[in-house]
Amino acid sequence: MKNPIIDLKRYRDFLETIPLDKYRSELKNIKWIEQDLPKKILPLTSIYQHYWENREYLQFENWFEKFWEEINTDEESKGVLENFKKYYFNKSLEENDWFKKGFKARMYRTWISVLTQLDFCYMFEYICAKKNISLKLECNAELDARGIDAKVNNICLQIAKISQRKEARPAKRKNIIPIPYMVLDIEEYKRKINSKRVRNQSVYQKTLEVFFKYFDILKNGFVVFKENYVEKIIDNIHNEQKLMQEINEILNELSGKS
Repeated sequence: MKNPIIDLKRYRDFLETIPLDKYRSELKNIKWIEQDLPKKILPLTSIYQHYWENREYLQFENWFEKFWEEINTDEESKGVLENFKKYYFNKSLEENDWFKKGFKARMYRTWISVLTQLDFCYMFEYICAKKNISLKLECNAELDARGIDAKVNNICLQIAKISQRKEARPAKRKNIIPIPYMVLDIEEYKRKINSKRVRNQSVYQKTLEVFFKYFDILKNGFVVFKENYVEKIIDNIHNEQKLMQEINEILNELSGKS
């Protein structure tokens, strides 16, 4: 049974246990499975089932092996996987272990992306429960496949990762409102702030201040949404124009324009 107040803490505790540095080191250069995947071997349904519907927080290795087994024990899914595998030297799945490694790396990138989206959703539910606000939040594999990470009433939202470069702003897709999510190399910014060779050190200092205004960093480096950020979305969710104004203000702050 869902308990948004408790679930947010449980979810954040789980996120903090993910060995991000280990996976970056192991998987960052494994990018040979990049084609669009057939629907039958997409991981979204499995991810949402475990981490949102059932609130079962498996580590990546455990989740991936379960997902791999699910595919390979379902005749239709396995057939689709075998057919997809023909792109790679037309060998069977068992003959070439590096295919599984490439597939695993691809799954990790999707997995970590969806976990970020779900952090927003967990915080959204937490605030609504805490303030006794009645809003219907939807997030599932079907919406995700359409580029919608969360739907509140009739408002469609997408968590949009942005760069610290001023010109890098997420494009608003038709009928989908982007929610900016930023990841910074904090140590690099601190180095620049303290370097005599860097001009305009104050710009880097301001960027860090704005970043920490809206985001927290867990001990392992996972970036999560602050309560005050998601509150702004909730407070303006009934007025799309005001919501976009609020988001544009946040974007201007993150890009150093205000």
